[in-house]
Amino acid sequence: MVPEPGLRRVLAPNPSPMTFQGTNTYILGEGEVAVIDPGPRLAEHQAAILAALAPGERIGVILLTHSHLDHSPLARPLAEATGAPVLAAGPSDWGRSAVMARLAREGGLGGGEGVDEDFAPDRQIATGETVTGGWGEIEVIATPGHMANHLSFAWRGALFSGD
Repeated sequence: MVPEPGLRRVLAPNPSPMTFQGTNTYILGEGEVAVIDPGPRLAEHQAAILAALAPGERIGVILLTHSHLDHSPLARPLAEATGAPVLAAGPSDWGRSAVMARLAREGGLGGGEGVDEDFAPDRQIATGETVTGGWGEIEVIATPGHMANHLSFAWRGALFSGD
């Protein structure tokens, strides 16, 4: 398999039945890059993401597929360290149906990954939008189901879908 130029994967050190070998964090582009799913709030994972950047590269945007604890908690610390904005469909309760909102209030949502209740993006994005920067164009595609705030991202013929 030939790797896609400008695509890097950093594997978070959080193996589990839900994450297999760990959460995949993706870095797209060169120079000014986009990061998809920074992962769990682990200092060593943030250090690995930053170490994966080439000299002179900078993170221009942080994109979240969804706000489970294995995908989103590192978004805010990484944003604070780099100045990059965090873009996502919305906070963890965004888009919940009345039934799901009631289950959340009653503590009946469950789920092995756990919900990042504190997550909030700097800017909400929606299907049909394009996020443009030094990485090129990333198309935003709403894919609710795994979570109501679940997005996928299309870039250079690849689809990044989180889980």
